[in-house]
Amino acid sequence: MRLPFMLAMLAMPLPHAARAAEPHVDVAAFAEVARRHVGERVTLDHCHLVFATPEEMTCVGLASNAATGDVRAVGKLLIRVAAAEMRSRNRALALCDGGDLGEACEVSVSGEVFDASRSFGLGEAWVMGLREATICWPD
Repeated sequence: MRLPFMLAMLAMPLPHAARAAEPHVDVAAFAEVARRHVGERVTLDHCHLVFATPEEMTCVGLASNAATGDVRAVGKLLIRVAAAEMRSRNRALALCDGGDLGEACEVSVSGEVFDASRSFGLGEAWVMGLREATICWPD
């Protein structure tokens, strides 16, 4: 009697909290392949938040050239912060409303990958982002 019950329990899907955490990926690498992951949850590391507004912000990935020491932006994704994340949103608004790529706004962001192109009336251009996002500040 107990064996069938145990087998049935093992076959049931796990609740979201019990599932393994979503994969961590570097923004610079992920921006190139984001459209293949629409609907999936990911955590973007080394995300530099810029141009924060109450509705959305931009996550910029950076790449450096070891030989020259130059740093350049290599990927951008739109971030729409979850409504429940007011504290993180307010912090981003206070620190990251401009275009500065400093350390104060380097964070990890978790959310669901989505195609934001329609929001901007774009058909063939891809504007990818994360929605229902949460920001993980380094402190």
